[in-house]
Amino acid sequence: MIGLYFGTALFIMKEEIAVKEYYLSELLELKYGKDHKTLGNGTIPCYGSGGVIRYVNNSLYEKESILIPRKGSLNNLFFINKPFWTVDTLFWSIINEKIVLPRYLFYKLKNLNLSSFNEGSAVPSLTTKTLNKISIKIHDLKLQEKIVSILSLLDEKIELNKKINQNLKFQISLNYLHQSLHSLILVVNNLLIQLIFLFLFL
Repeated sequence: MIGLYFGTALFIMKEEIAVKEYYLSELLELKYGKDHKTLGNGTIPCYGSGGVIRYVNNSLYEKESILIPRKGSLNNLFFINKPFWTVDTLFWSIINEKIVLPRYLFYKLKNLNLSSFNEGSAVPSLTTKTLNKISIKIHDLKLQEKIVSILSLLDEKIELNKKINQNLKFQISLNYLHQSLHSLILVVNNLLIQLIFLFLFL
């Protein structure tokens, strides 16, 4: 899907585009997540490779970052733009914003099949050595901004559609609950009427 977005963005702009190739190590610095068990409860999201696992009272980093799975679902990347904590199944990153916009790099990485770089056997895994050697073609910052503006708008529409669908499911559930409750009330009323008749004619 992200690949389609990228193709759409480039098609819409119809520009002759100059790109420069970088190793991922030039675009970001990978950091290891840390154990969360000693942290207290709080409001800061703590991420595992499957998503948020709890909310804690401390953060590893407060700027924009890309979280890349170290183990597990290797294509399940996260873009974070608020304070966060990650466990050791995820890498977090410090992005070189002199070369690349964080969200642009996130889209580029999402467009790669990181699972193809898997080095694990029983459990899929990635290493910093392998990730750092990945070669990525990057547009200039001005064009990055244009691409991000288009893809962000599409993401917002997708997120809005998800919320609408969730709301519809909730409304359907409420209607079902209302109908079930109404049916239950009718059954109870009928039982009460029968009991009253039985009592009257005993």
